[in-house]
Amino acid sequence: MQIAHVVDPLNAIFESFGGPVLVVLFYWFRFHTMKGTRSFTTRPLFLFGLAVFITPFLVIYAVLPDKLSPLASVWLLMFVWLIPVAPKAWRKFCQELAGIPVAALALREALAAAPFQVGPDDMPSLQRKLSRVGYQIDDFRATQSTAIQSRFLKISALMLHLERWACEHEGFMERNSDLYAELLAVYDALCFRTVRVLKSSTEIYGAIMEDSHVEPDDWQALDKLSTRHTVVSQLQLAAQTAAGCMLEDLRKDMDALLNNLLLFAARAALAGEWTFARSRQRLGAIGFTLEPAPPGIAKFVAVAAGFGFVWCLAWLLGSGKIVHMPGDQDVGMMRTLLMTPLYLIVNFWLVYYFKRQYAFANETIFGRLPVGFILTVGLWGALILFPVQAAFDFYQFPQRPYLDVVLHELPVLIFPWGIAAMAALLVQDSTWGKRSRKTRRMRDGLVFGGGMTVLLWVLLAIHRVSPMPVMEVVDNVSGWTFVWSFVLPTFGFGFTIGYAFMAWLREAASRVPVKRPVMASPVLASV
Repeated sequence: MQIAHVVDPLNAIFESFGGPVLVVLFYWFRFHTMKGTRSFTTRPLFLFGLAVFITPFLVIYAVLPDKLSPLASVWLLMFVWLIPVAPKAWRKFCQELAGIPVAALALREALAAAPFQVGPDDMPSLQRKLSRVGYQIDDFRATQSTAIQSRFLKISALMLHLERWACEHEGFMERNSDLYAELLAVYDALCFRTVRVLKSSTEIYGAIMEDSHVEPDDWQALDKLSTRHTVVSQLQLAAQTAAGCMLEDLRKDMDALLNNLLLFAARAALAGEWTFARSRQRLGAIGFTLEPAPPGIAKFVAVAAGFGFVWCLAWLLGSGKIVHMPGDQDVGMMRTLLMTPLYLIVNFWLVYYFKRQYAFANETIFGRLPVGFILTVGLWGALILFPVQAAFDFYQFPQRPYLDVVLHELPVLIFPWGIAAMAALLVQDSTWGKRSRKTRRMRDGLVFGGGMTVLLWVLLAIHRVSPMPVMEVVDNVSGWTFVWSFVLPTFGFGFTIGYAFMAWLREAASRVPVKRPVMASPVLASV
């Protein structure tokens, strides 16, 4: 076997895919702004945010090799990252779309507020583990140490499950072994300090009660004891204050460690599972009582995009003998199948994101609609989808002047603008007042279907004045054929989207997440 038979295929592969792979790898590393970026959200959301982040640079690369060599194109795209503000702002936007780090922080807050109960299967292991440091769970039932004990048991249960995950060689635990080791060191020191403080405070309070002959539940006697001005009483009060300060300092240190443990456990659960629901189930096994995860946007846009793809495929199959795509037929059909789901994915995600994150996307205190947001949110969608549309223009009409095609195709971006505007209008809680759910859904369908039809007629009117290459599909179609092949399917598509999906989007976008809580560090637990 000659070496040329191996080298030639490799050269062909790297000439075709080497440049794009280098671009993807470069911006893959740019997307990771902190250690364990992937663990701050679910895997599907992370991949979606990463794909949105890299797509514009890949589209630029697809256009550049016609003017530059592949190597020069790769270098040029790397230098693009040095442009001030814009690339970093784009990365921040894509990370927020993916829920980085909001998803993990919100899950941590949910854990902090959730009821906790050590599972019966974990209690024997906890008792054996804590008895090694001299802590017996039943020894510290006094009123002043109940808050300490509840925190300590929660921390110990978390460390027990983290230890099990580490023994199972989970990827997240191995990648973050240094942080886990730091948490483990802080926890070990805290165990011995907890035993020392609780025993000291118990002895102090016991001595005060014994010397004063006061029962713990005799509040009148305790009040009199605190107001005496004898030397013995002052010493007892000083000892009582010192014991209270020790317990308060211990509680603060436990809260600092618990804050970090909850975030670490949330990241571990998100990194090991595909969905929020499965992550919450895994954390529930530790002892947290978490409510079921609310419907997320990922499933919603996936279903909407799948419906859009199936609808377009059915339309192509049904009208294949009547409608003929201009330019390259295969690229034209691929454009129809991909661009319509992308319209829904990008614009629904944008509306969902802005509605939840920023006040200008919601009604005012007087219930007035945010007209500015409704009219401008679609501009973001058009800007994001413009590189994809330009790429399809290049491949669908290779024989025509590229710049001329791109400029004449700009009005097509009215569709993403209109979809986002209608979605932003319909997700407002005050749009239909207090109508029944069925009435609201019917009106959603009529508005979305009518809006899609109006956008089609506007695009047709623009085509009559300034011809667009992609709209040549309607040039040789009669009036009734146009109505049956374009108008009615467009209205039906919009009505179905509005009726089936707008209520879902409205409910999902009304939830307010934890945006940027303070992220503590284990070093704050000064033990």
